[in-house]
Amino acid sequence: MLTKRLDGLGFNVFAGCLTQDGEEKLTLETSEKVKTIRIDVSKTESIEDAFNTVKSSLHSDTGLWGVVNNAGITGNVGPVEWLTRKDYQAAFEINTLGMVETTRIFLPLIIKEKGRIVNITSMMGRIAAANPTYIVSKFAAEGYSDVLRREVYNRGVTVHILEPGFFRTNLIDVERLCSAADNSFGGISSKLKQYYGQGYVEEWKDITTKTITNLGSPHTHLVVNAYVHALTSKYPKYRYLVGNDVKYIFRILWNLPEWISDYLLTRTAILPQAERNS
Repeated sequence: MLTKRLDGLGFNVFAGCLTQDGEEKLTLETSEKVKTIRIDVSKTESIEDAFNTVKSSLHSDTGLWGVVNNAGITGNVGPVEWLTRKDYQAAFEINTLGMVETTRIFLPLIIKEKGRIVNITSMMGRIAAANPTYIVSKFAAEGYSDVLRREVYNRGVTVHILEPGFFRTNLIDVERLCSAADNSFGGISSKLKQYYGQGYVEEWKDITTKTITNLGSPHTHLVVNAYVHALTSKYPKYRYLVGNDVKYIFRILWNLPEWISDYLLTRTAILPQAERNS
C-alpha cells in the first residue's frame, strides 16, 4: 500500500519484495517509477545484493531520501515457558536484526542525501502484555531506533518510529495465530500441558479472535498516511501513534505507574487450569 501511494505521488521507489509473486504483482499494479527488488532481511547477503542493485541504479552523486523498515512477523505465541531460544531468534531475525542490518547497509546512501529512516515497531514495543517473542523484539527495535536517531542527528539524518495498534493485516491473521498457539502448546512437556490445560489454549484463541475482531481496525490507510507524513512532511514527528486503541487505551497503560498497570494486566490475564482449581 505504501509503495502504491508513493508511486501515485510521483516518487521513484525501490520496493523490497520477499517473493517473486510479490514482485510480479506489484510490478503490474504500479508505474515504471517503481523498481521491485527481491530481499530477505533475515539474510545479510540478500540485503547487500539489494543495496548493490539500488546503488547501481543511482547516479554516483545521488543517495536515497528515505529507507522504510517495515518487515515483521508475530513469531510463535504462548506464555514464556512455552517458548524457546529458537522462537525468540526467529522473531528477532526479522523484527529487529533485519531492521538493524538494512539500516547499517543503506545508511551511506541516506547520509549522502541527509534523508530519513522510518522504522515500524508497535504499541507492543511500549507495553508488555502477551506474546513475548514479538514484544521483546519490538522493545529492542524501539531502543535501537532511539539510539540511531541520536547518533545520526548531527549528520543531518532523522529517524522516525511508527507505533501502530491493531490493524487487520496479514500480521494478525486470526487463523494463523490460533494455529501457532496450538503448535506451541503441542511442543511443551506433559507436565506443562497438565498445568495449563487445553482450556487455556481455547480461551487464548477465543480472546485473541475477539480482540482482533473488535479492536482490529480495517483502516490500514492510517498507517500509510503516517509513513507518508514521516517521509514527506517538512516537520515530521519522531513518533507516530497510529490507531485509536494505541492513542486512548495503550498509551494510558504505558504511562500509568507500574503497580497500577501490573494490577490491571494481571487481573485480566488467562489463568492456567491448575491455578483455577487451586
